[in-house]
Amino acid sequence: MDPSLNEKTGETLLEKKSVSRRDFLDYIIQGGLLATFMAMLLPALSYLWPVTRRGPAGGMMDVGLLDEIPIGGSKKVVVEGSVFLLVRTDDGVKAFSAICTHLGCVVAWDAAKKQIECPCHAGVFDLDGRVVSGPPPRPLPIHLANIVDGKIYIQV
Repeated sequence: MDPSLNEKTGETLLEKKSVSRRDFLDYIIQGGLLATFMAMLLPALSYLWPVTRRGPAGGMMDVGLLDEIPIGGSKKVVVEGSVFLLVRTDDGVKAFSAICTHLGCVVAWDAAKKQIECPCHAGVFDLDGRVVSGPPPRPLPIHLANIVDGKIYIQV
């Protein structure tokens, strides 16, 4: 008996069996499902993975000139991917995280009322970042702000 002969089918090992239309479509569907699963899994894993491997940013960062903000005015700045709200007072500059502690909306300074307001759910904070009214559960985080030679530096 020939060792290259398949006893069940009678075909030689060198003969190729053709792929049926049904098998081909099964492979295509399985490949599409695998691609879809990977397209959903990879962003989810990247969300859970640490943002940076070098650790959090730190130190004092230059965020602008003091003359850019009038007394009683404010300015929003983005440093290392975080949004900060700078409010200039008679005594200097106060720096807050501009992210509301309720649901993460970006807050704004209302110069007429002299308060920080969240536009999403009517959260109100005072000039020290404390909650005055609304749903925020915690005060706004305050960051150290220094003025050196007319430049504003904040602790990140």
